[in-house]
Amino acid sequence: MLSQEEKNKPKKENVKNNIFNLLLTLCVLIFTNCTNDDTLPPIETLHGTWHLININGGFAGIDDDYNPGTIIWTFNSESLTIDVDNNSSQENIYSGFESGTYLYSIVENNSNDYILINEEEFGNYIISVNELIIDQNEIQDGVGADGFILQFER
Repeated sequence: MLSQEEKNKPKKENVKNNIFNLLLTLCVLIFTNCTNDDTLPPIETLHGTWHLININGGFAGIDDDYNPGTIIWTFNSESLTIDVDNNSSQENIYSGFESGTYLYSIVENNSNDYILINEEEFGNYIISVNELIIDQNEIQDGVGADGFILQFER
């Protein structure tokens, strides 16, 4: 006849095996469901091609729309140049720069980014997803008057 201790031995082993299997399953589930949530969204930069789609403001209060491809600014962050391809045939008061290559630089001041073109401040810029807005009324020294707001899309 089996002693009480021998009768309980298989039960203890089954309990130990069940606990081990449960812990192993939990570990597998925990580690396979982990993701790296520390990845940052890509930083939006000026680099690349931007299509001027609207200019508004100025003393005359213009609001001119352009078809994508009419006026293109291509920023090269390595050479710090902008290649402007201005094919506008409209007789507008202002359509930005003429076709050509221009030097640019970026200045950060009080958490705002300002663009300088050919060493002259051009305005504050903001990039949001695929949109670039350059506001000539927002300058480092405060608020300007009668500047233009240029709206671009990628």
